[in-house]
Amino acid sequence: MSVAVFDDIISKKIWNGKLPIQISLDPTENHAFTEPIFVILTLFFSYSCNSIDNMEASRCSYLPLVSEQLLHIYNGLDIEIINTEIWYDYEGEPLKWHYPIGLLYDMSGSKDRPWQITVHFRNFPNEKLLKSPSVEAAQDMFMSMMKQADFLRYGTTKRVMNLSKKDQSQLWESLSLDRYDEYWNVNQYLISDTDGLRYVPLRIYLPDQCPVIQEVVSFTNKGSSKLLGDVLNDILPDLFPSNLAIPITHGIQLPLDTPIDWASQNLSFADNFLHLIICKSVS
Repeated sequence: MSVAVFDDIISKKIWNGKLPIQISLDPTENHAFTEPIFVILTLFFSYSCNSIDNMEASRCSYLPLVSEQLLHIYNGLDIEIINTEIWYDYEGEPLKWHYPIGLLYDMSGSKDRPWQITVHFRNFPNEKLLKSPSVEAAQDMFMSMMKQADFLRYGTTKRVMNLSKKDQSQLWESLSLDRYDEYWNVNQYLISDTDGLRYVPLRIYLPDQCPVIQEVVSFTNKGSSKLLGDVLNDILPDLFPSNLAIPITHGIQLPLDTPIDWASQNLSFADNFLHLIICKSVS
């Protein structure tokens, strides 16, 4: 069975991917301060850290972790926040708080840098978003995705379930604190076993709010590595191969001859899923 080699250099580059974000308050919520939080962040972090790099969010991070920072900043500016059920939108479309930030950006189709989004503290869209977007809820969703990935990869969740509470907490804390080595000290146990591999933890996102596709995809075909193009042709034969669409992950267009096992091993998000966005190709 062909087995992809883990590439620490590629994995670290994926982990270190950052996205500058400009966050504005919804002007209809009548806050006393309505300037974009991008400006506030510039002032705040220039004062406290002497570096504007802190304005950038990790692509693998989650919006509830950003909310935690925002509340700290607003409290320092004496801005009263009545409702702590914080949510965000991009061009009017609510952003799923349990998706990684980089995935949300790529799904939005935006090319803006910084990414301009709006934060809300009222009128939570229950019909479009999961409720209770707290840091604790984000952590629970993150661990649930890791269990799903474990089950798809090996047919059991025992690797995640057998982690100590300390190690399970370390996975999330290292992500929230942007500590690559601490994350991989634990995660390598979940993905390093190449015996008995079953299916690729893969999710595919189409344009126009189509349902997420999560189908069973084996790592190999008759002992050889499956290529990404073959996988997409099986799942989306009307789009691949053609000039109609391209696969994106972490803002990168993936060649169709990329081995799917290599992509899964090296390009997955911190939840161990390979998240692929299918974009309309620009002719």
